[in-house]
Amino acid sequence: MRFSLWFPFLLVASAFATEKVYMSFYELTNIHSDYQFASAKIFQRYAEQDGRYEITIPAQVDSLVHQPSKDSVQQLAIAKGCSKYILGDMTRLGETVIITLSLYDTKTGEKVWTDAMKATGPDDLDPILERMAKNLGTKKEAANNATITSVTQKESAPLRQKRTNNSFGVGISGLLQTTDPGPLFLPGLEVFWLYDARNLLVQTEGSFNQATIDDDNDKEMVLLAFGISAYYPFSETDFTPYLGGGISYSSVEIGSDDDYDNDDEENKNGILFRVGGGLMLNRTSTVSIRLRLEYVIATYTVDKYLANGPQFTVEAGF
Repeated sequence: MRFSLWFPFLLVASAFATEKVYMSFYELTNIHSDYQFASAKIFQRYAEQDGRYEITIPAQVDSLVHQPSKDSVQQLAIAKGCSKYILGDMTRLGETVIITLSLYDTKTGEKVWTDAMKATGPDDLDPILERMAKNLGTKKEAANNATITSVTQKESAPLRQKRTNNSFGVGISGLLQTTDPGPLFLPGLEVFWLYDARNLLVQTEGSFNQATIDDDNDKEMVLLAFGISAYYPFSETDFTPYLGGGISYSSVEIGSDDDYDNDDEENKNGILFRVGGGLMLNRTSTVSIRLRLEYVIATYTVDKYLANGPQFTVEAGF
């Protein structure tokens, strides 16, 4: 009867029993040996704060100690009566240090937990070791478990962003209107602003095209368009093909080129669609050249003219 009264308390105590864990020294790469014992000692202190673990570490030595093999550490953990053991390493590359820790079951040698974080300097080691120690053996990741007192220099640094190159340019174009009552060739000029985001080209442009329809009656066609285009470049090299298209708001006017004869003028506004591609040359230079071939699709007619057809453009960006 007495045992049955104490049984629930024994279950609770066993659930929160301290687990003995053996921790080998970190394997250091391009890091001074002074950090080897100090980092293990700091991790030990943080890991033991909540009472879940009792961390055993090797004695301090004066020189760099290379981490024993996994099997050797496992045997040491067995000899010290530890149910689990930890292997870790710190690797420095430039100003960045990568800290990795793994927890293993002593009986089976199976990895039961692992975590890794990056530090940008010595001041980051303490908050990183604190966060990794508190997450030891859990499903949480140290990278997602920061507090206001454990934010690292790397995390507080401004986010790096890819720079986009932009250029202003001009171009000459020719639109071949192929539908009835064509064909009609409309030469023109263009100004544009291009944003090069490496894997995407975005351009805004304004264009002017003009052609004479009837020489006897001095009748001409004028096309004004303002639009936006997007293209996918197939590589990041100096010479790359690209595909895409765009949409423009346009105005088409057909009438006499005589300023005093406006009786037969007709003007309409609407949308133009463009689809096609081209080649980009000297992409890495301050002056780039683009050759563009697209098919223009108009959504409206003016005096029976529909501005559908291929358009070729040569552009220079600065």
